[in-house]
Amino acid sequence: MGGTGDKLIKRHSDSMSHLQVVWKSGPFLLNQLDAAVRSLWSELQVRMKTDDTGNPSGVVALQGVMGAGKTTFVRALGKSIGLDGDAVSPTFGLVQCYRKGDWQLFHLDLYRLNDESEAWDLGLTEYFDSDALCLVEWPEQAPGLLPNHSFLLQVIVHGPHDSGARELILSHS
Repeated sequence: MGGTGDKLIKRHSDSMSHLQVVWKSGPFLLNQLDAAVRSLWSELQVRMKTDDTGNPSGVVALQGVMGAGKTTFVRALGKSIGLDGDAVSPTFGLVQCYRKGDWQLFHLDLYRLNDESEAWDLGLTEYFDSDALCLVEWPEQAPGLLPNHSFLLQVIVHGPHDSGARELILSHS
């Protein structure tokens, strides 16, 4: 691509270089996303703090180029675990909230932020202090906003965006 998004991802990757890979999906086609999501969900349940019913809480930064499938991943995850509603991109609203009983999943998209100070001014860190799972798209826009114990989920595209294989890579400190 070579655009601004690639530069932001490079800057964010550099700031999270201390992370260790803890799980990989291996390459899969989009019609195989459900299996990758179920495997990742199991991994998050093991690695993150969970509530009494096994729902994890914490922050997962979603990193990938435009069109990699970050929102598609969130939609598949929501469907797989039985969230109320169909996940949509929160680009214009910044945050979407989904529920499963009393548990919440916050889907944040920082793409339209001008800079990190705007994220702080909007109070977005309050979501990270909840007992919810926070999935954050475009964390590169505000790398200092995320808690130190955040996970990083890279969505890698192998080949064309519309038909290429994807790979999910989860990292943590």
